[in-house]
Amino acid sequence: MNLTSEKIIKQLRSKLLTQTLITQTIIDLLIDKGFCTSSEFDNSLKETIEDMEDNVIENADLMDTISSFLEDNFDSNDELKEDSVMKGIFYGPIGEA
Repeated sequence: MNLTSEKIIKQLRSKLLTQTLITQTIIDLLIDKGFCTSSEFDNSLKETIEDMEDNVIENADLMDTISSFLEDNFDSNDELKEDSVMKGIFYGPIGEA
């Protein structure tokens, strides 16, 4: 692994740790202040995870369709050729437009 990759991984680990600590602190405050109980939070989290899983499953076909569309239409090298770029543009002798 090169030095740049190690630096990026270290930064990501640091951000993940910070995010985890902040999230846990917020959860603890919500429970300590009586906004919700631990079981209510757990149930809400479970429902959110299930909803997200359902959304991913429902949108998997859509994502596959979009991916294949993008691959079919934009991964072609023909778009970079002059004939393709200039298609539909008429140009003739200078001064006779």
